[in-house]
Amino acid sequence: MSEINIQLVREFFELNRFRVLTHWQHDEERRHGVESGLLLFVEQVGQETEGREAPGVLLDQRSVQGLQRAVVEVRAWHGDKFYPSVVESSPVLGHVASKEVRALAASVFGEQSVVSVLVISELPGKAKLRTRTLELIQAMGVEHVLEFSTMLASMLEKLSPQSNYAPSQTLQTLRLLKRYDLVQHQQLEFRFPLDPAPALLNPPVDVAVDEPDD
Repeated sequence: MSEINIQLVREFFELNRFRVLTHWQHDEERRHGVESGLLLFVEQVGQETEGREAPGVLLDQRSVQGLQRAVVEVRAWHGDKFYPSVVESSPVLGHVASKEVRALAASVFGEQSVVSVLVISELPGKAKLRTRTLELIQAMGVEHVLEFSTMLASMLEKLSPQSNYAPSQTLQTLRLLKRYDLVQHQQLEFRFPLDPAPALLNPPVDVAVDEPDD
């Protein structure tokens, strides 16, 4: 699952015209106990963000364009929503803002400014819980958060059903889902049923009927 996560995030930034470098953890880092997630270093290609509105904590398709350079860590955890309790019990979520990762970013970008982005599965639905989760992540030093649902919706919007993305299995799969109208606009709802049909409360039963004697 980790491979498809990093591939999707990488191609999301590439579709948005970022140059992307994947970080492969080295033995020296492991010996020093650096627990690296899935890291990417991204940079806008041919576009300057100076003068644009600074993106907020929670990124969307438009605000992503306001990033110039970023170190991105993928902590998808698709089985969970990121409630405040999840963040409080998971200090590893602040790894992308750690001194070790900042040093890695400096080795890639030099002295140029770099922000941190944490990619997660999903925030809670209630506004109060969403706000609290973002506050806790910010307190770890992380500057921006990107939800997988936002990322996938953006990718589907950019993909053309008539184009061929064969070199990328992930993009080609998304394109085919869009081509055959299997996702509903930006809600990512499949048109075909995912749940089994409900059982009948009173299933029909054959009843033997005695024929009258002649």
